Amino acid sequence: MPFLRGEIWSADLEPQTHKAEPAKLRRPVLVIQTDILNKDGHATTIVIPGTSQQDGMAPADHFPLRVRVQKTGGLAHDTDLMVDQVRAISNRRFMEKLCVVTENHLKRVEQALRILTGK
Repeated sequence: MPFLRGEIWSADLEPQTHKAEPAKLRRPVLVIQTDILNKDGHATTIVIPGTSQQDGMAPADHFPLRVRVQKTGGLAHDTDLMVDQVRAISNRRFMEKLCVVTENHLKRVEQALRILTGK
């Protein structure tokens, strides 16, 4: 099943070797990998994990480290995309499609990635 850029899926990110972000069996992830690879059957996909853990945080996002997506579709909670935790995951870890982010959200994520990578 192809995963498309801009879609948020639930994914199984366990086991993790780095425990800075507490893991959950089902975590939302934003697909940011190019659709050229997505449609070509590449074995892994580049994603940005999300979290609904926003205790003590202001209602706005914390750009450029986080970009907030309001709950919509299958996304049950407001979710912060943790742009500084980009990773590639096996396509076998994807569970179900939750929603598609707006073009505005995707541009904001791309801008955050440019800032964080110095490009």
